[in-house]
Amino acid sequence: MKKLLGILTIGLMSMTVQTAHQTTQPVVGTVEGFDKLPEMKLALFTLGADFPIEIGTVNKGGDFSIDLSQATLPADMAEEDMAVFFGGLHTAFDGAFSRDDFGLLADVIALKNPYISIMASRNRWAGNVFPVTSEEVKNWLEDSAYNNAVIGSYLNIIYVEEPITLDYSASSKMPYQGEEILQEYQFKLTLEPGFNWVQYDIEEVYETDPKIRGSFPSKITIRNMDDSSQFRWIGKFF
Repeated sequence: MKKLLGILTIGLMSMTVQTAHQTTQPVVGTVEGFDKLPEMKLALFTLGADFPIEIGTVNKGGDFSIDLSQATLPADMAEEDMAVFFGGLHTAFDGAFSRDDFGLLADVIALKNPYISIMASRNRWAGNVFPVTSEEVKNWLEDSAYNNAVIGSYLNIIYVEEPITLDYSASSKMPYQGEEILQEYQFKLTLEPGFNWVQYDIEEVYETDPKIRGSFPSKITIRNMDDSSQFRWIGKFF
């Protein structure tokens, strides 16, 4: 991936009020389709089912609350075992990024958590919750090769060990039918140590022949979440 322009800075004590608010305030909503299920926990299974990272609860009616400020890495997991799940900052985002795209911040330790899981008793994986602006975005996230990307947004959760601010543009190329299709990314993001919401805005889509592969994003903005109410929280249950 080629960096186009920008500035990458470490925000040691200069986190914005808006970013601090969106990270520390609980996110609430309703998981669609959960109304007939019993109360369960919401968790990240990124480190495996034996070491779930609890982030909230969802009640019998589907109403949920997620508080990332209370989420912690499992204290009973050996450090050397946990380390295999972490990587440099370039591994934490959706996109074909390389270490070079993050300059001096490339060595910041990060963990990508792409799925919010529904956890039943005994740490059983009972389903996923997709924070998306439409059913079509959810379908694309589940199978981007077959389903078409659409204009819309979705959320991810990222863990970082250091406070950072990213404000720059980058690009990559997607091979398609003998061509290299440009994909543009705009970072406008401040992350605090710990778990953070990250919003992906799909702004433009490259249309493909559906017999070959699904359409894919050609322009994406990666930023802090500012309004959780714009999302549908679609449940998929196992």
